Amino acid sequence: MPGRRRTINWPLKVEQLKARVGEDWMHPEVARFLAEMSGQSLLVACSGGADSVYLLCLLSGCADEFGLNLIVAHYNHRWRGLASNADAGFVDQLAGELGLQIEHGVRPPKEAAFTETTARALRLSFLREVAERRNCPAIALGHQQDDILETQLIRLSRGAGADGLAAPRPISRFELWASHVRPLLELSAASIREDLQAVSIPWCEDSSNTDLSIARNALRQEIIPAMSELLAHDIHVGSARSRKLLEEDAEALDLLAREQFPRAFSMSDRLDRSRLRAAPKAIARRALLAWLGDHDLLGSVSANAMDLILDAVYDSKDSNRFSVGVNYLVLDPDSMKIEWAELDERIVLEPTMISPGDSALLSTGAQLSSRPVILDPQMSAAILGGKIDQSREAYLSLKPWENLEIRSWEPGDRFSPIGAPGRKKVKDWFIDRHIPRKERKQLPLVVDESGEILWIPGFPPAEAHKISPSTKLALRLTYQSRDPL
Repeated sequence: MPGRRRTINWPLKVEQLKARVGEDWMHPEVARFLAEMSGQSLLVACSGGADSVYLLCLLSGCADEFGLNLIVAHYNHRWRGLASNADAGFVDQLAGELGLQIEHGVRPPKEAAFTETTARALRLSFLREVAERRNCPAIALGHQQDDILETQLIRLSRGAGADGLAAPRPISRFELWASHVRPLLELSAASIREDLQAVSIPWCEDSSNTDLSIARNALRQEIIPAMSELLAHDIHVGSARSRKLLEEDAEALDLLAREQFPRAFSMSDRLDRSRLRAAPKAIARRALLAWLGDHDLLGSVSANAMDLILDAVYDSKDSNRFSVGVNYLVLDPDSMKIEWAELDERIVLEPTMISPGDSALLSTGAQLSSRPVILDPQMSAAILGGKIDQSREAYLSLKPWENLEIRSWEPGDRFSPIGAPGRKKVKDWFIDRHIPRKERKQLPLVVDESGEILWIPGFPPAEAHKISPSTKLALRLTYQSRDPL
């Protein structure tokens, strides 16, 4: 029931909603988590949509019971002009009449937000920043049961495992950020709207939700209803049960991996290959992922590369080597170890210029080339489909005759790669991608004549110069750190 202009007695509406819903609306795991947060602040994300309005109303009705101080957060993507501003005003009024503090975030004019993925990342970055600044150990999100199947279908298309398909979880914990809690995960979208309508609580409808070019919208409005009709039952219930079972499996596998391979979780310099080979692949995979993650190497291993490494562990071949960034993963008959690149810190990446069609041999021994290319439909599809090895090449929509500078990163450098939540410091990107400190000053930045960073090997190219379906002429950059095996 969209609406936001009439005067509403929000405290009264909260009491009416509480009376209708009862006490069992919250996911039990979240209820236990919030009980342990007594005396602390909880950040509640509210877009103004039905799910988040429902969540905010019910949480405000039980905040005293849990001993929580609620802080509301609203992010304005500025996608719908005046309508987006009206949503922000609606949430501001709702929070104010409930006596709650509110934090507003707005997409800066120069930030790019062309895709659903980018918009989600911008919002998440805002929420985490507010949670840290306001000392909130958790962020409450309005995900409900229908979101589970949509997420599963999207992740199935990407080849996700049990951990990926167990999302969204009622509680997601992170080492560096506030936890995410989803109190509504056992409630359907239909029941939430029915409850709101029953007590005449309005919410904001986002017109972009009707855009079927957005994958999640198409799933929600066309594909999932067709599947339910074909199978003659509500498949959301089955997917929610599968999510729970997959979470249980994932937790059990993680526990087994920790018990069987404690060295993989303790920064050991090597693993016992014979023990890995004796373990089921699911256990060995988790041990390897944890081990590489502890050594800040996971960002250098793609999903396909991980499959190849795991296959090699079980292969009859005694020895093998895999490139992991500038380092190597070495397998011998008995062990798996990391062969760290002997980077001479005295070697400095000297700045140099490169002209279109030329190659530059860098002072680090690496080589970077620039070449104008005409894109055919097959190549465009490969680029737009993400089938490019970002550690070795990039395609940019850029004047092909422009000279480029190659240099190392400097304090204050900022970069906005495709799909990223805006511009941030290159140093922060390195930290996020777990790029070892000793490698950072030898990794080249490709910079245009205005000083804008166009590409860093290992990252997507700059958002401002991304290839579009209509791009015919592009600049191809290739990078080779050393001779391939």
